[in-house]
Amino acid sequence: MGTPLRSGSARVTRALDLVGATASLACVVHCAAVALVLGLMPAMSFLAAPWIEWGFLALSIGVGLAALVPGFRRHRQRSPLLLFVTGITLLIALRLSDAHAAPSEVVVVATAGVALVTAHWQNRSALQRCACGPAPHA
Repeated sequence: MGTPLRSGSARVTRALDLVGATASLACVVHCAAVALVLGLMPAMSFLAAPWIEWGFLALSIGVGLAALVPGFRRHRQRSPLLLFVTGITLLIALRLSDAHAAPSEVVVVATAGVALVTAHWQNRSALQRCACGPAPHA
């Protein structure tokens, strides 16, 4: 099967999955809130600043790669990586498009967020089931 990770490395990878899923969920909440509340509260427009959106995206990419690549090396399941790439691609395409504050933005962000959170949970589950090393603790 895959390359065994030391027990400490497996714990770090599982912890990164938890951080990644949480960051992805925070990104979804942030983007949905900005899209829905921006029209009601112009003073809150700083939340839609490009640097905040790109910062969330960079955090998601960094944590995702740090968790999912070592996980893949261990369990060899491609679906978490494919979901991650799909979610990140949707978010990058949205950030580069002119769809800001459009109803379609909420749908794309929600879809991307679900893909990212699911990627981390699938990776975490695969690591827990992986028979190629010591059984990780929940």
